[in-house]
Amino acid sequence: MSQNHTIPFDLLLRNGHVIDPSRSWNGIADIGVRDGQIAAIGSGIEDVPSLEVVDAAGSYISPGWIDLHGHWYEGGLYGINAELGLNHGVTTAVDAGTAGFANFPAFHDTVIVRSRAQILAFVHLSCLGLHATFAEELLNLAYARPEETAMVIDRYRNVTAGVKVRIGSMTGSHGNRAFDLALEAAEMAGSPLMVHISAGADEKYILHHLRPGDILTHCFHGNENRLFDEPSGSLTPEVWSARERGIVFDIGHGCGSFSWDSAQRAYEQRFWPDTISTDLHRYSVEPPWSVTMPQVLSKFLALGMSLNDVIAKVTAAPARALNRPQLGTLAPGAVADLVQFRLVEGEFIFTDAKQDTRRGERLIEPLLCIRKGVPYRPGDVQAPMRPLYPCDEAVFPSPKADASSPIHFNRASPRKP
Repeated sequence: MSQNHTIPFDLLLRNGHVIDPSRSWNGIADIGVRDGQIAAIGSGIEDVPSLEVVDAAGSYISPGWIDLHGHWYEGGLYGINAELGLNHGVTTAVDAGTAGFANFPAFHDTVIVRSRAQILAFVHLSCLGLHATFAEELLNLAYARPEETAMVIDRYRNVTAGVKVRIGSMTGSHGNRAFDLALEAAEMAGSPLMVHISAGADEKYILHHLRPGDILTHCFHGNENRLFDEPSGSLTPEVWSARERGIVFDIGHGCGSFSWDSAQRAYEQRFWPDTISTDLHRYSVEPPWSVTMPQVLSKFLALGMSLNDVIAKVTAAPARALNRPQLGTLAPGAVADLVQFRLVEGEFIFTDAKQDTRRGERLIEPLLCIRKGVPYRPGDVQAPMRPLYPCDEAVFPSPKADASSPIHFNRASPRKP
């Protein structure tokens, strides 16, 4: 327990069940917050005057959640406002390459430095990042700029996390070459590489060349996912070798990148992801997917993961992947990023990206999110999203959508003459 308790706290949370995997803490404790930092944590902190006291009995408290994969730059069609995550316990939102070197300075100056949520970012190998669904970013490798990407990462080192590249339909027949260029950029920048895999990616080639600390996201996407051998369903030797070398396997749920079948196969082989992330963007935030971090975490409880492990994969583990040990912890002196939540017992239906369903008996429900000492309750943060255009509709239809579950579009109105 930390030292001076005679100075009033700005916020005191009492009697919560604290889960902090960074410190192997799992038990009842009080937490005092002062000047935007964790000032004290321990059992039975003596009464001192506090501006706000929260009785957390019967609920859990963990470090603020880190979403390792989302899209938070609204300068492209994918982006949404990262502050929305404060409604759901996410205090650090990591952008997965929505901007490239050409538009990253604008992302930094107009969004990152102004956001109430903490934003870190991977810089896309493509000069304009992840800009539109109808014009994939690396079908033409002229847009791949390793040197400039590394320069921007270095210039904004305090907020950049590494290089991002998507391999699949967006790279056509030259996916391996695009991967090589991304790896070149990461090596020049001295930073990790996050690789999106989807149908068409050469997973064996990618896994063979990834370096310790690099991140493979959408690891359970299920769309011709060649991390598994068919017809046996066994994980390939390359997967196990990559894990032994320290490759980070990330979820990146999104609206097309999480499959119950793939996750179940991995679970049966005792292979859990290293980090759990949402891949929240303009297309996954609304029905029929309506992705949120608590929902994604609850899906892994339904798969059999313990609550302590689930929380570790959204706190301490992504902090390690980002090489930022000051995040994802409740250590005294750390920034006061916390989430209070409860575990609701019942019968819940969870869907994957294909709208296949699975039943679960526990649902994580946030009660309070604290970012840098400032409390936010669910629904406190409202942020309008851009209207949908005709070009967006190709993304939305779900295999399970029918007349009984319509998908509604809030289309932009064309300009009148």
